Amino acid sequence: MAQEWSGKTGGTHWMQRALVAIIRKVDNRIIYGIMHLWLIWYVLVRPTERRGAYRFHRLRGRNRFQAACDVYRSFYHFGKAIIDRFAAFAGKPFEVQVVNRALYYDRVNDEKGFIMLFSHIGNTEMAGYFLSTPDKRLHILAYGAESPVVMAHRAKVLERNNIDMIPVFPNDMSHIYRISEVLQNGDILAFAADRRIGESTIECTLLGRPVRLPIGAFQICVAMKQPVLLVFVLKESHRSYRVFCEQLEVNTALSKHAQTQDLANRFAASMEKMIVRYPYQWFNFYDFWT
Repeated sequence: MAQEWSGKTGGTHWMQRALVAIIRKVDNRIIYGIMHLWLIWYVLVRPTERRGAYRFHRLRGRNRFQAACDVYRSFYHFGKAIIDRFAAFAGKPFEVQVVNRALYYDRVNDEKGFIMLFSHIGNTEMAGYFLSTPDKRLHILAYGAESPVVMAHRAKVLERNNIDMIPVFPNDMSHIYRISEVLQNGDILAFAADRRIGESTIECTLLGRPVRLPIGAFQICVAMKQPVLLVFVLKESHRSYRVFCEQLEVNTALSKHAQTQDLANRFAASMEKMIVRYPYQWFNFYDFWT
């Protein structure tokens, strides 16, 4: 089904625990190199993800041979993103450059709460490990059926930065009650706006083709009447990341429906800029365009 995904990190629980233990002792670059040994096999046994990545690269103008090679490069960058996530679990440091740092911390230091939107371009989860918010708690809507090992390590690392997770499950709307509470308390609410789990959608344009994004993400932004920041976290080298922050303006002169559409269009336009700049860090490995 278009724009649906499993939501879980691959590997058994003991493999994930072992990876954390190994990364504590071994340089990330060595792990990246070992990853090459099994990555081709992994790509071959993941036909749905492989087709999704291939179509993405074809849509951005690559010929068939280039797109086939780019699928491998995309999976390699995705593997590095997963390894870096476990490296963060293991306590390894990364160098971080925050573009528009002042914009982010102006919002953090404001008494009002705000909404932070992110996407699956780059390694956005790392933002929770990079962006410290000692005076304002950050609450992240996270897919609740992730691996227990990942969820446990994620919660432990995030808590050190005054961040907690609000689990979201398919066909369960209990998280909606927390959203209003978070913003009324002047805290930060963060969630992805490019993937849906069986919910209604809104149509936008990405790379010249129509895509459907989860409408609920943008309806929340319009209904809550809070500032909205868009955050991307892109890998620059084996030890460094760049965090991009930009404000998405909600045009309150429009009707509620038009505000929702306009915000979704702005979000898609910002995603496209990042896709063009970092094409191998597009990690929506399924048929995003329908």
